[in-house]
Amino acid sequence: MKSDQNLDTLLRSMDAAEHSSPPNPARAQTDLNLILGSQPVSTASDRRTEVNHEPAKPKAARGRRAVTLGGLAAAVTAGLLIMPALSGGDPAFATWTAAPGTLTGAERDNAVSDCLNSKQNVGGGMYLAELSAAEVAIVERRGAWVTVVLSGPEGFEATCTTDATAPWFRKGLIGSIGKPGNVAALPARGITATQLGTGTIADKPISIASGRVGTDVTAVSYTNAANDQVIATVAKGQFAFWLPGNELQNASDQGLPVQVSYSDGSAETRLLTF
Repeated sequence: MKSDQNLDTLLRSMDAAEHSSPPNPARAQTDLNLILGSQPVSTASDRRTEVNHEPAKPKAARGRRAVTLGGLAAAVTAGLLIMPALSGGDPAFATWTAAPGTLTGAERDNAVSDCLNSKQNVGGGMYLAELSAAEVAIVERRGAWVTVVLSGPEGFEATCTTDATAPWFRKGLIGSIGKPGNVAALPARGITATQLGTGTIADKPISIASGRVGTDVTAVSYTNAANDQVIATVAKGQFAFWLPGNELQNASDQGLPVQVSYSDGSAETRLLTF
């Protein structure tokens, strides 16, 4: 966590999720205390953080930011969900895979639509124009989990990771939305993070890295503590990968070594930073 301003941005963007029963202020305070007491995810600049239980009916609440999953300056949604699915779904990440799969047809359309809907009211709708102009850069699957990355002009980025198999009334979401204050064009071999750190979903830690790559970058991967090669999806100038656990909790401060491949067939280890 870089500053009190970052804290302010996070909690301001937390979503008061809708439930089938009336809101419980005591439960909300308890959840807030759990969030503030959890391991933070750090960011290099302000991003809004959101929690969505019902993507079709998002509500943006205001508060202070407690995690950091990115370096976007205007607003970010790096979400925290502290409620396990009661039935169905994959709360323990049992189906997670180090290599991503793809989605096609209705599954892909639904994932994109859910991500767009979950972002409509963030910051009181401050990103509606950017969302309307955004293109779909990445839609990947890792077991039951689906990640969508939307990108647009001036470095705009919106991301969503959710359990596609959970019932609609228990769907949680972790992600981000925003754009940096100053966007420099990346060199052909450039790579930079806009999300990098650890958050919580379904009461479990999740580590996420995403961002931008130059035109010559064809692949990005990370070798985790278990010696698994976690392969990122790279498409349309964006990259994204995630893994269960809090392994990346210090990555925003220390950088993260990743393997980067280029269009000429060469490869090297790079330190991923904001």
